[in-house]
Amino acid sequence: MENVNATEVVQQWLQNFNEVISKNDIPALLELFVQHGWLRDNLIFTWDHRSLEGHDAIKKFLSHIDETEPNLTRLSKAKISDVKLASLYGINPGFTPEHLLEGTFTFETPIFTGNGYVLLSPPKGEEKSWKAFTLYVTAAELKGHEEDGAPIGYYDNHAKTWQEVVAEERRKIEEDPHVIVLGAGHNGLGIGARFRQMRIPTLLIDKSDRTGDVWRHRYPSLTLHTSKAHHAMLYTQPPSNWPRFTPKDKVAYMLEHYATNQELVIWHRSTILPGPVYDPVTKRWTVEVLRDGEKVVLRPYHIVLAVGVFGPRFVPDLPGVNLFPGDHCHAEQFKGAHHYKGKKVVVVGAAQTASDICLDLALHDATSVTMVQKTSTIVMSIDLTNKALDKVWPVGVDPVVGDFRSAGFPFGLAKKFSIAGKDARIAEQKTMLDGLTKAGLKLSEGKEGGGVPVQIFASGTGVDIGAAEQIINGRIKIKSGEPERFTKDGLIFKDGSFLEADAVVFATGYHPVQHTLNPIFGEELSERISPAWGLDEEGETIRNFRPCGHPGLWWATGGFNNVRYYSKPLAIQIKARLLGLVKD
Repeated sequence: MENVNATEVVQQWLQNFNEVISKNDIPALLELFVQHGWLRDNLIFTWDHRSLEGHDAIKKFLSHIDETEPNLTRLSKAKISDVKLASLYGINPGFTPEHLLEGTFTFETPIFTGNGYVLLSPPKGEEKSWKAFTLYVTAAELKGHEEDGAPIGYYDNHAKTWQEVVAEERRKIEEDPHVIVLGAGHNGLGIGARFRQMRIPTLLIDKSDRTGDVWRHRYPSLTLHTSKAHHAMLYTQPPSNWPRFTPKDKVAYMLEHYATNQELVIWHRSTILPGPVYDPVTKRWTVEVLRDGEKVVLRPYHIVLAVGVFGPRFVPDLPGVNLFPGDHCHAEQFKGAHHYKGKKVVVVGAAQTASDICLDLALHDATSVTMVQKTSTIVMSIDLTNKALDKVWPVGVDPVVGDFRSAGFPFGLAKKFSIAGKDARIAEQKTMLDGLTKAGLKLSEGKEGGGVPVQIFASGTGVDIGAAEQIINGRIKIKSGEPERFTKDGLIFKDGSFLEADAVVFATGYHPVQHTLNPIFGEELSERISPAWGLDEEGETIRNFRPCGHPGLWWATGGFNNVRYYSKPLAIQIKARLLGLVKD
């Protein structure tokens, strides 16, 4: 590859691409892809997120004809033009570690300016041309309604102060929010910040007393397991002296500060009351909100659910609990290892939270710590986890670079790479994994062998931050099985075995999110729009930042990187509906 001029190769491919789409020539377009190449679309060909693998799937997708416009295929309807090589986010044509050639480009449609990302595969055999391994196209801006930049800092030619401008903006939003966001965690705040820049009047509703409480009230030892570049907030970067892994209370203060500096309008100590009603004629909801004990009626066009993917905490209903004199609680209620000094503690569960709590207890004078494992767990070291993440989101580089590259690499393709990398991943952690197995922990790489990168869309993973060492040296003991009932001295298991305990912590996860939505929207609607996580058959996240099955209702969930990037296509989708460009 030493003699390849990367810029010339990408430029030539883009010229060919521009030519075939100008002619709406789908067979010629397919010839620009490898046989099993991928096309990923965010809003250009449909008002949705789609990923297509292989010539047949891409052909079917682009050839689709809507009954309302029988003379137009998806490709011809999009009217992509003016494809130009670019250096988006500073990404210049060059080779990836996988020996693919990457390039970015811009393009136009009648309603969008667009951004694109392509990974080209080198010629094989007698072939002479480079072909697309992946092609990603996304709406960058809605023409005439582009995202705002930074304000100049003085207002109405100095006639108004910043305080006056912010107060007036807040008043208008509170009187007539076009969007209400349920939840003011990192997803809700990211949505609020993006929508403000898109001039979408947005009100956040949160039951907590302060922004960041959702993190403040979690177990004391919690530290984020991804580096600061990965969990930066939209429009910001962490200070250079910020910890690589952020403690949960520091996350809480980060979010509180973010809400202030992004001038977000948030109602704390507020909840949405049961029975919101959607009017398909006016395309508005009628919503009652209980705010500081008083009912307020709002009529937004859209509701965004930023309440996470889980419902209320789940604790097994074990008989005999009244016989047990010791402390027993869900992990969400765990207030730190110092409460358990000198006690025999049993932690039921073997995923991430259980691992963190067991480590805390092992390092802080609990007499004994036992982790109870019902099913196998996927374990990946924090070093290996962040080695992978640092390739995409290097510390010191604007995270938007990694966000764009990540979006340009379809989730379904990333899943295949992760499955293919199983043996190498296991080999790199062999000493740790062998030690855990010897200590009695049941391990797996998931049903498909994709490990943590795939299983993160489901459950049952653990990024090791030190618990593995404590399990291997015997400080944290492993018990396989499922508790059946309490006794006055501990737990009886379904296999008849007994485990002595002074205290029991249930790191047993949460009920499905429907348990949260049912009382608000009713069971029928809640089932219709859930779940909102995991991957669909195309490898796209289910209902997340995309139409969820009910007009005027959206999900926004996932990690910091998800909201940082996908808040923009969500804002465009909502803006387009407010403008009447999309009919639900």
